[in-house]
Amino acid sequence: MKKSQAASAKNKEWGFTELSLPRSHKGSETGVLICHGFGGTPDNMRCLYDAAVSRGFSCVMPLLSGHAKTLGDMDACSLEDWRRDAEAAYGELVSMGCRRIFLCGLSMGALLMADIAARRREDTRIAGLILMCPPVKMKLYLRFLGLVSPAVPFILTRDTFESKDTEIYCGTASRKLRDLMRPGRLVRDEAGAIACPTLLIKAGADDRVDEKSFDILMKKLPDARLVLVPGAPHGITYSPYKEEAVRLFLETVKQEA
Repeated sequence: MKKSQAASAKNKEWGFTELSLPRSHKGSETGVLICHGFGGTPDNMRCLYDAAVSRGFSCVMPLLSGHAKTLGDMDACSLEDWRRDAEAAYGELVSMGCRRIFLCGLSMGALLMADIAARRREDTRIAGLILMCPPVKMKLYLRFLGLVSPAVPFILTRDTFESKDTEIYCGTASRKLRDLMRPGRLVRDEAGAIACPTLLIKAGADDRVDEKSFDILMKKLPDARLVLVPGAPHGITYSPYKEEAVRLFLETVKQEA
């Protein structure tokens, strides 16, 4: 990629709106932390947030550092930033007085939620974990893009998200794909320490998550249930299958609340 093209991709303004801002709501003593994935925004998860709030739950949905800005901003952030964001969101639910907290994430957000559950395994407030399309192991082409990132630091897949149903980068800071392998390794190492019940949601048409991710988690998680949603894409929460994602989400939260 030429320097001028890389600079254009790096600094491209996408037109993110208030839909992509973080959200929080103080409701009952049952709280839900909802986390979007790499390259996404809270707007991708609003179907879950709205469902939780409408049923009276407290809910926090953070915006991860470097997101809803430019690919250059994303490139400047790291796993450590994202872990701090997730931990701060958890702390917000605690400050609301939540005694039971459910952790739910999509893609990288799922890995961040699993990381919290593992590190806080003695925290009795954590009542359940919902992992949607967790990339413990990414598809081969994404791992390859991470390897060639020094030569191709930014990739654009389209010019705008205006024709889509959600606000999400239509491209990636490819160097961060290498960083994304790190939380996958962390979760592989930590999964056995997760004490709470876990729902794994597998999208049948996921083009980003290697199926071995679910084999790894089912073997290591002490209390896990796997549900396949046939035909669903990786971005299940902003797809025609989002109602099924909401159903599984509420079924899990209601079951333990």
